[in-house]
Amino acid sequence: MIKEFLKKYWWRYLIGILFLIIVDIIQLFIPREIGSIVDILNTQSPNLNQVKTLIFGIIMLTLGLGIGRVFWRISIIGAARLFEYQTWKKMFDHIIGLDQDFFDKWRTGDLMTRFTSDVSTLMRMLGILVIMLVDTIVLTTLTVFAMGTFVNWRLTFISVLPLPLIAIISLFFGRFIHRRFRELQEKTSELSNITEENVSGVDVVKLYSNYDTMQELFDNKSQEFYNSYIRLVKVWGLMFPLAMLVGQLATIFVFNFGGPMVINNQITLGDFIMTNQYIGMLIWPMMAVGNLINLIQRGRASLKRVNEVLEQKNSIQEPPREDFEFQGHYQINHLTFKYPGSQREVLKDINMNINPGEMVAFVGRIGSGKSTLAKLLVKLYPVERGQIFLDGKDINGLNGEFIRDYVSYVPQDSFLFSMTIRENIAFANEEMEDKVEEFAKLSHVHDDIMSFENKYDTIVGERGATLSGGQRQRVTIARALAKRSKWIILDDCLSAVDTETEEEIIKTLRQQAEGKTILVISHRLKAVKNADQIYVFDNGQIVEHGNHNQLISQEGIYYSMYLKQLIEKNLEE
Repeated sequence: MIKEFLKKYWWRYLIGILFLIIVDIIQLFIPREIGSIVDILNTQSPNLNQVKTLIFGIIMLTLGLGIGRVFWRISIIGAARLFEYQTWKKMFDHIIGLDQDFFDKWRTGDLMTRFTSDVSTLMRMLGILVIMLVDTIVLTTLTVFAMGTFVNWRLTFISVLPLPLIAIISLFFGRFIHRRFRELQEKTSELSNITEENVSGVDVVKLYSNYDTMQELFDNKSQEFYNSYIRLVKVWGLMFPLAMLVGQLATIFVFNFGGPMVINNQITLGDFIMTNQYIGMLIWPMMAVGNLINLIQRGRASLKRVNEVLEQKNSIQEPPREDFEFQGHYQINHLTFKYPGSQREVLKDINMNINPGEMVAFVGRIGSGKSTLAKLLVKLYPVERGQIFLDGKDINGLNGEFIRDYVSYVPQDSFLFSMTIRENIAFANEEMEDKVEEFAKLSHVHDDIMSFENKYDTIVGERGATLSGGQRQRVTIARALAKRSKWIILDDCLSAVDTETEEEIIKTLRQQAEGKTILVISHRLKAVKNADQIYVFDNGQIVEHGNHNQLISQEGIYYSMYLKQLIEKNLEE
């Protein structure tokens, strides 16, 4: 990933490095100018005009420094930011195309940490690290050469003698930094996860008054993050003072050996001051070795974590898309299904035939496999060949995106985006923005929307927080209708409305969606009693099948469930 980026944008780094080298060269002449000013002022009759000329030269050099720094920042830091943007886009484009199995296994907080913290670390590695690397090599070489040429080679050699120890210290501590930074990133992900879960589930926390438990969980993760960070800081805290100590040794060497040379007139006072400034310039590149090691180790850890996301593959191998006239005729033959990575059979020997234009209902106890089968119909999980056919074609030979283009799926979780109600309804088909009221009326949510101050331009808030549960569910149904698909799946998506409203919505949908196939998954049998086919699920199997009257006459599970719900309704009344 990094190699590909550098191959494409090497010229931006070349321009930046050239300006960086120019800046480094300019920096070498400022101490020399200052040393010359000191030597002039140290004479009995200083030439002030010459001093003014030197001061003007320093000002010009400083101006050149500023201009050069602007250009290398634009080139190098700009390229690093471009890498950051492209990596975000590449990661998002990759995960958005992954199947449901990926999102079932990966935690949101962990993904967010990789998108933010890890990508930011890589950006720094391609920006700040390049700058420090060039400075370390170029500025060190040029400064040592300038010290020897402008001052004295013997003093230069003695003064820089301790500085390589800084690089050795940095290399020694680099191994510990890599290991502890990776641990810190893992703890950051865990803390992000618990924070995201607490914020998303704040209603549950409040309703159950379970503040203590969640506070304890958050405190534990925060403490683990803090402890991990402190372990990393301890390494940094030991490495940098040691490096600074070695840097100060070089200054001591300058005073110890350079002072007598000034007294013995071997070098001038200006040369001595010049040497001190050059030593100060050398400490930064030597210190940068520590930062270099630190950034490289952190970048390696982050690159591995980013690649873990980019290397994720679909459990479903999608064939090339081939469009055909979608009818929506499903045939299921002896389907047995386990979720990827699980050994438990969720569906067992399922046989089914759904004709276009029918209304079909899945009913049964919670966890009996109804929603799982609905997800398999839109190819969210892989199945074996020869078990599900769509319009006579094995579903494994069809592109999942093509199937979902013709199917509107309303899941149990009524998710809405933080945008207006109008934009949410027209989410899958922006051309329908002018007709959203029509679909809202079909889903019986129009009157509720019109009661809001901003009506259809009301911002629903994160996950639709400003709407009630029933309103959210009905808006998601309107969104599915706006897609104008030939197939509509309602996966227990009306649980937050009363039975009469659910029955009325389904009745309206059937009347208005003539020619469309409607699959309704519901626990309320009264709402689906007019379905053409009703499949009764129990423990992953279809135990009964028929229309309402046929199932009642069998006096089996369906009959018992229907009778129980009638009794409950009569008791409520």
